[in-house]
Amino acid sequence: MDALALPFNFRISELLPVARLLRASYLRDQADFVDLLPDDYQPKFLADFDKAIENVGKVVRSSTSIAQRQVVTQRIEGLVDALPRLLNRLEARVRRAQDLTVAPKKFGIEAVRRDRNDDEHEGLAESLRTLLQNIEANQDALTAKGLTEEEIKDLQTLYDNLTTDRTTQGSSLSDQRLLTADNVKLFTTLYGFIKELLEDGKSLYKDGGDAKLKDYTLRKVLQQVRREQKESGEEGA
Repeated sequence: MDALALPFNFRISELLPVARLLRASYLRDQADFVDLLPDDYQPKFLADFDKAIENVGKVVRSSTSIAQRQVVTQRIEGLVDALPRLLNRLEARVRRAQDLTVAPKKFGIEAVRRDRNDDEHEGLAESLRTLLQNIEANQDALTAKGLTEEEIKDLQTLYDNLTTDRTTQGSSLSDQRLLTADNVKLFTTLYGFIKELLEDGKSLYKDGGDAKLKDYTLRKVLQQVRREQKESGEEGA
């Protein structure tokens, strides 16, 4: 296994916010966790969890360029905000166009809309790539129904920015030496606590229709982290 491989597939900049949200949920529900696994959720668990958060915090604070991330984020969010109108207009053209190479329902519009609404930037880049490919293959038919070069350019610009953002982030993290063997050990240790809380939280709350389940569902926790980062303008902080 690659010594620099991470055990999670979200951004390093999201690791600490995820851990802190789960810590807050755990403190609220600590009695349930102790009742479920009394040996595993002794006071030492929280002390070790806090130490792992502190260690990762030191690494991130010394290495992450918050200002750089803010600029990239603000540019992308402006394009994302304009996306619903573009998709609605494109959907009408696709519905009316003749002799398309792909069925309207499979054109890729819904996938882009879903990823945009879920604030899934990496997924949005992939779904936009598929949509742009379908537009290119059917451009004459769509242009005949009113699709403009400017609208295509707007979609392409958003895709380019999302792709550049992902590449720039990876380069920035490498330049700042976040992905060292020692740092990866710290990230992995912290994620171990996160993984335990997610798994045990599901065991506690998944069968009773309990509203707490969302607090131990990674997809929901990430959505909250990304929403809060977007509102604060400090994605990657």
